[in-house]
Amino acid sequence: MRRYIARVSLLAALVSAPLFGQTAPSSNSSTTPAANSNAVGAAPNWFLVGQGTSGYVSRFVAPYKLADSNIFQAPNGNLGIGTTTPDSTLRVDNPSNFLNSVGVPEPYGIYATLDNSTLNFSAAIRGDSLATTGGGNGVIGLTSSAGGAGVRGVSVASDGGYGLIGDVTSNSGGGILGTTHATSGFTNAVRGDALGTSGGSVAIFGEQFSPEAPAGLFINRAGGDVLNGRVSQPDISVFRVDGTGRVFANGGFQPSGADFAESMTVAGDRAKYSAGDLLVIDSTANRRVALAQQPYSTLVAGIYSTKPGLLGSTRGVDEPASPNEIPLAVVGIVPCKVTAENGAIQIGDLLVTSSAPGRAMKGTDRSKLVGAVVGKALEALAGGEGTIQVLVTLQ
Repeated sequence: MRRYIARVSLLAALVSAPLFGQTAPSSNSSTTPAANSNAVGAAPNWFLVGQGTSGYVSRFVAPYKLADSNIFQAPNGNLGIGTTTPDSTLRVDNPSNFLNSVGVPEPYGIYATLDNSTLNFSAAIRGDSLATTGGGNGVIGLTSSAGGAGVRGVSVASDGGYGLIGDVTSNSGGGILGTTHATSGFTNAVRGDALGTSGGSVAIFGEQFSPEAPAGLFINRAGGDVLNGRVSQPDISVFRVDGTGRVFANGGFQPSGADFAESMTVAGDRAKYSAGDLLVIDSTANRRVALAQQPYSTLVAGIYSTKPGLLGSTRGVDEPASPNEIPLAVVGIVPCKVTAENGAIQIGDLLVTSSAPGRAMKGTDRSKLVGAVVGKALEALAGGEGTIQVLVTLQ
């Protein structure tokens, strides 16, 4: 009996051995054993062991071993890097104490590098807003730090380049918009720094190709200063334009013109007037001048300015000038048409109106000089007619 039981047991063992044995699958098999060693080099490349948290994208933490990465996928499909509450298609949160692989602080939410030397239009990071209405933005930068910037553009090229470029292809909108909501302290909506201590770099550059618009536009909605220019450290204000348009300049003004002129209308056809004409007050109309035609006229008003250094006017900044207006020099140095009909003109001679239309002559009759002198000759005229420099000093 015992021999019979032993024979049955042996037979059962031989039959059952193929049923409980395992053969390792090929390297491309999806079958995974229940357990095995995960030591490096101890398992074939199909073997994976890992554990994870729901919603996290897995990453390899060792050969054949998976664990949670810092990428999280929310139920709505949004991806978060460094956050489990992504409120956008992709949101990246970077803690301030984050260190890169070599232990150096790297406080960037996103850092992209582009190595492309063949294309003129390329970008390490690009944001497109394709909506044709509404307030869509290609890229928005936000900072909560007093020393930070919402968007910062830096060019490290030694021979040019731009830190930041904004292009607009529509008929409205802006290439670059900077906004600050601070109500105290010193903040900047847009700032440009030229840090080179030599060379021709500028902090802010504006270039305009249309004659209908300015290269720079500054608006102070509250009525405060429109411009303020400062130098040195600490700041010293040297130039200012207030909300009324009044200009303050510590260094004064140095225009290329050497006279002060008033914008005046002329009698008759403006085309008959030219720079250097001697003009008198037109007694037949208000605020109008005409060519001088009588000797020693006490209506003498000034000289048609060639290039006034300063031009006065009763018009507002945006009011167009009358097509019949000319610049009338009343103070300063200007070219003047003259004649030697009363003798050769010497430097320093007093000049008065003459019988030649629009020309001055030397004044010699002292009984007629009061109120008739337009200025003093700064150059001589030996004879005939010509144009000389005159110091306008109405008297």
